Amino acid sequence: MAVAACTSSPSVPPGSCPKVAVLGELGELVRFRPGAGRDLTDIEFQAKFSSFAFGCRYDKEAVSVEVDLELEASRGPAMAAGRTTFQYFAAVTNPAGEIVAKETFNAEVEFKGNTTRLVVADELVQRIPLLDRSTGPSWNVLLGLQLTDEQRDWARRRQTR
Repeated sequence: MAVAACTSSPSVPPGSCPKVAVLGELGELVRFRPGAGRDLTDIEFQAKFSSFAFGCRYDKEAVSVEVDLELEASRGPAMAAGRTTFQYFAAVTNPAGEIVAKETFNAEVEFKGNTTRLVVADELVQRIPLLDRSTGPSWNVLLGLQLTDEQRDWARRRQTR
């Protein structure tokens, strides 16, 4: 899980916000060049959540969860072009753990010259309609990188090492 800080508007007591978390294996992306190789020399690009902070604001009908996040992108030795894109998402789960909304975001990075590491910053707002304000802390906003099946399998194998 990434480092997190929770802040709220003055009228929202600490701990009253929905929880925000990075999904373990979806917190890091490793993209390999096409082909069978899967060692360090075959890595084109890596991305991971490096930090995030969040807060929330309630109104009469909903809670808005405001997330400031940073993604660290690293150029690998197999990257031919200096530019690439990747996607990340925010999914909202209800108190029963069911995904009720998911929004995907695009990130484009360009490694100029001999730059090998960049940080992408973004601000997201997830608005969660509530019938009962007291249920707000039971909701979740889950963050992750959009991975292919192969990338997800590789991340799972890597985590078990």
